[in-house]
Amino acid sequence: MSAGRGPIGGLPRPRSAARLGQRTRYALLVTVVICVAVAVPPLLIPRQDDRAEASGAQGSVPSEVPVPRISASTPRPTPTPGRPRVPSCAAPRGSAVLEITPVPACSIYASALGTGWQASGSGTNVTPGRPVPDSDQIAIRIQKRTKTREQPATVTLLAASPVAMGAGTRLRLRVYGGRQYGTILRLSASPSAGRAGAKTVTLQAPPERWAAFVVHVGALSPGRLRRIDLAIATDQLPQAYEFYLDDITLGK
Repeated sequence: MSAGRGPIGGLPRPRSAARLGQRTRYALLVTVVICVAVAVPPLLIPRQDDRAEASGAQGSVPSEVPVPRISASTPRPTPTPGRPRVPSCAAPRGSAVLEITPVPACSIYASALGTGWQASGSGTNVTPGRPVPDSDQIAIRIQKRTKTREQPATVTLLAASPVAMGAGTRLRLRVYGGRQYGTILRLSASPSAGRAGAKTVTLQAPPERWAAFVVHVGALSPGRLRRIDLAIATDQLPQAYEFYLDDITLGK
């Protein structure tokens, strides 16, 4: 045999031994890679059962209810302002009239009769809280019932107790005139509940329109006031139709 082939002294050739060693290391490396590929993925990827348990646990936790918030663009509700409180008109000190009645309010009528006041009529129908024609406003409706000039037709506003009057005390009111001819009234004031005042002031409202008046009532009834009369001037205006009164107040 030649020197390059076959065993020499029973030992493999050095080149064959080197090849055998490389093959062995390669086989071991492949074996390790296969083992890692088989064993590692279950550790990194959760099982289907684990995912089901996790989703079931999350489903058992109740979700939070979102709290509504008011954004800047959402208008906040504005409180509806109440009707302004009108102070009561004080009775005169040292008055000899002693009555257990409410102290009259300075607002005699504003959509409703004020505390301590009542409205009545002689030869007229007086109905508070009636709508004004072609309007949503509420006022006192006055309907004349007399047929001749000689028959009086009057509206009386009576306080439950006397109201102190100063020289500068004023009575403010609005009159909605009757149709076609308007309304003419003679206003008087009295410290007594049993009779009308002697002095009068004439008020004239145009037909189917509001007219505002300011009367120096302190000059008509010096010292105190108990009664206000509004007499229809039938001698000047026999053809008087219904009219309305509103915003009747006492003050400076």
